[in-house]
Amino acid sequence: MNGFERRKEQKRGTILRAALDLFQAFGFSKVSIGDIAQRAGVSQVTIYNHFGNKEGLTREVIKGFIRSLLDKYRKVINGQGSYMEKLEFIIYDKTEVAQQFQGELLGRMVFSDPYIEQIIQSMWQTEVKQLMLDLVEDGKNQGYINPQLSEEAVLVYLEILRKGMFADPAVPTRMERHPQLVHDLNSLFLYGLNG
Repeated sequence: MNGFERRKEQKRGTILRAALDLFQAFGFSKVSIGDIAQRAGVSQVTIYNHFGNKEGLTREVIKGFIRSLLDKYRKVINGQGSYMEKLEFIIYDKTEVAQQFQGELLGRMVFSDPYIEQIIQSMWQTEVKQLMLDLVEDGKNQGYINPQLSEEAVLVYLEILRKGMFADPAVPTRMERHPQLVHDLNSLFLYGLNG
């Protein structure tokens, strides 16, 4: 990479970090390109040259955020700790994630942008399913999950829950407004009605 390309990538990274900070603090709808340009120390034209428009920048911020979540969960699942410790970390982290971006993240990720939906679907197919199976295998080995459950049954169950969770556009909004709902749904997912 030559000096020009390196500076271009650095500027792009600066813009993405500034946008992420502002979106997390104020939500997507309340932040303007002008706000981001000021925070990043660049012109609005520079942002348009890199991302096309606010929607393009927002997509890249969400894509990077999703990637960082996946990397964090991969480290937790493949790291030290018991199944229950890993599970608790993921549950509580997902509750916090639902509250970020002033509660606009879930609706933005799932219902309003087919591009983001495709990214999530692709990550599910190529990475997340295997991570979930690894976590389930940990649970089986440590006696928390029925060892007789087949991998196929686990995948079907996960797919039903994943698609069902976002089948109704009102669900993400309710989850964003009521963080306890995220925790309760995760508990139902993991333990069923018996707790």
